[in-house]
Amino acid sequence: MKIIDVTKELFSTQPYPGDPSPKMALERTIEKNGYNLTVFSACAHNSTHIDAPCHFIPDGDSITEINIEKCLGKCVIVSDFDSALDKAKNGNSKIILKGFNLTFLQAKELAQYLSLIGTDLLSFGNESETKAVHQILLERKIVLLENLELTNVPCGEYFLVALPLKMKNSDGSPVRAILISNE
Repeated sequence: MKIIDVTKELFSTQPYPGDPSPKMALERTIEKNGYNLTVFSACAHNSTHIDAPCHFIPDGDSITEINIEKCLGKCVIVSDFDSALDKAKNGNSKIILKGFNLTFLQAKELAQYLSLIGTDLLSFGNESETKAVHQILLERKIVLLENLELTNVPCGEYFLVALPLKMKNSDGSPVRAILISNE
């Protein structure tokens, strides 16, 4: 068994354009206080994260209302839309896209098969279709896992663990995402 961390580091990862950058400071120190205490602030969508339906859907579920079972299980990484659709049609409900984005029509076609979709890009959909792509997926309560680090990860089947923080009423959450391979 091999464990692969596919999480981008929170403080060094470029945020989505317009989103605030995360910040971290040492509030207490061993030298002064006898212990270290770190304080940080971050957007729920910094680095590797999950989007909750309420990110784009009025009255949509928050991050604590998503079905957490959707955030772990067998997944497949693919590098083109045709492979994604083929894998989804053949029973793979968790698909991770490597190196490409979805159009609205592609998202609509895939949505009927998925419980989770991931990407190594900052967000789903190109600039003009971002909102529409998110809405079509989130309306169906598909978990959106964004900004994965897949540079050295080959396409194939894995077991995914990408659990969100328990943040009531949040529209997203950072995650520590790992893939487990049987190799």
